[in-house]
Amino acid sequence: MGNNHKHIPKAANSLQDECIRVQKVYDWVTDSLTVRKSVAFSSEQIKKIEKAMDDPCRRPLRIVTKVPKTPPVFPLSESESENHSSHFLCEQVGEKRNVTVSLNGGFAEAQLVDLLFTTDVKVQVVDRNGDVVTELLVNASVFESFVLCYPDGTDLYCRITKIIARIPTGTVLLNSPAPLTFEVEITFCVDIQVEAEVKLEVLAKFCSPRENDLVAPEDVASMCDPITFPPQCPDIYPRAGCDCSAKGEASGLTGENSTESGRLAILVDVCPNCSINNSSFRLSFNDTDTSDGQSDFDFTAVSFDQDTLCCDKYNGGLRLTISGTGRVSTTGELYDFNLAVVQTNEGNQFQVQLINAEGVTVFESGIVTADAGEIELQDCVSSGH
Repeated sequence: MGNNHKHIPKAANSLQDECIRVQKVYDWVTDSLTVRKSVAFSSEQIKKIEKAMDDPCRRPLRIVTKVPKTPPVFPLSESESENHSSHFLCEQVGEKRNVTVSLNGGFAEAQLVDLLFTTDVKVQVVDRNGDVVTELLVNASVFESFVLCYPDGTDLYCRITKIIARIPTGTVLLNSPAPLTFEVEITFCVDIQVEAEVKLEVLAKFCSPRENDLVAPEDVASMCDPITFPPQCPDIYPRAGCDCSAKGEASGLTGENSTESGRLAILVDVCPNCSINNSSFRLSFNDTDTSDGQSDFDFTAVSFDQDTLCCDKYNGGLRLTISGTGRVSTTGELYDFNLAVVQTNEGNQFQVQLINAEGVTVFESGIVTADAGEIELQDCVSSGH
């Protein structure tokens, strides 16, 4: 090669394209899983409990739970010790399977994986002074299947971020005899991510180049396989955010062209944090015209179609419209719904339609002018969410 190299000056500290190695998130799911366990005291434990209850200085007794300490949600870590401790465990069971799922009116290829979540919860009976009368260890497990974007070449990281244990009833023991059994409800807060190490081109500040002092064989390209990354699943993750959101409650009388006359109240939280996840919508109708029979009902949304979400300017304010499906509480019947909410300087207006499986509108509220409550609409685009 020789030593006659062209001098390369130090680069200015300016933005330019760089290739970096990072962990790319192919899918990310959070969920809460609950299991209920029936716990029985042993005869020896019953004796200790009843002895303590016979002592007026120690009663009443309480049944309390102690859950293992879990790692925080942030920072994210791949440490096995955080996900597999002596008191809780999250692991994949068996191999993943390829599946085809319906999504947004089409189909997408994904992977089905079975995950096992296990923990040990300590249950204690304590007296009024906080002294432990007796204790036992309760093991709880949940086996759950998840549909993920989990292509070959990616790694699955399963984390338990929180464990919650509660005893629904009977936590205070006043008098003998002591209960032989009781129920413990255990909830796992889980965080599941699918990642792969990739190399991305980004705009960054470059430090300085090295000297051109390396020579590669000319046939390297023909000897090495091309570099490919695992295929992405854009239909599954990441999901698109919302352009606007609505939160609050309002009520008013049904408007012109309504199918029923009465008072309509709605409670909405559409696109909380500008994400369609955890959206909610409830409706309560009070029929004031009983000449054709009383027809009060409550309706709760069970799903929202993000593709129908529309946010536009309206009379100097903002209007949100969205569709989905829900159920009437009294009958359990499933209906499609259309919801429109308007916020201007003059207040709120809203309109609701319920449509049956045959496409017939069975309830039309007309345009309701809210005379109580308030629903706040937020532009997610301009607010920077």
